[in-house]
Amino acid sequence: MRLFTIENHYPLRSYLRAGYFLHFMTLAELASFCIAYSYFPISFEALTAAGIFFKLILMSFLAVLPLFSQLDARSRYQNYKQLKDQLFFYGFDKRIFKPILLSRCQRDAAMAAAGELGYGNRCRHYFRTCGYRWYHLVPDFIFRAPYLLLTRAFWRRTFFMPTYRPRVDFKMMAGNVQLSLKVSPMMKRRFKTVEEKL
Repeated sequence: MRLFTIENHYPLRSYLRAGYFLHFMTLAELASFCIAYSYFPISFEALTAAGIFFKLILMSFLAVLPLFSQLDARSRYQNYKQLKDQLFFYGFDKRIFKPILLSRCQRDAAMAAAGELGYGNRCRHYFRTCGYRWYHLVPDFIFRAPYLLLTRAFWRRTFFMPTYRPRVDFKMMAGNVQLSLKVSPMMKRRFKTVEEKL
């Protein structure tokens, strides 16, 4: 007997949805790299020494930017998996979303997780009541405390978030979308109690 029926997305699609703004930024950065590369002469003989130095600095900077966007997108995917677990076990609760309110990319990950579990409209409404709109792109702390950009905690949370192993595994079985749980015995007892009440 299945207790839950949940929309199942492929991991790649969920990864793209959780960080769609960051993937768009990656494409824009790659396009700017190509434009800058084509703008400079191909041969170094046509450039002065200062021109060569400027080209190397600019091209190095533009080549590294997409890497940071993708590291951020990977970290947001970890947030997505964690939020999806929390929403599954505890339902929609504003306390789940409070830690991620200040960042646009984390709000996108939360919207992807909430949308897949049927809480998309409630999540969007909660973000709107907190005053966030689509054009709020920059994290709030940059205006209040920009020095946080130089802290180790910021770099770890933004670019090097540890891999989150989900407690819930959504799998496709025999053509039906159903749930395969990887949970503790205590949680299994809780689900059995819910099943008996039904």
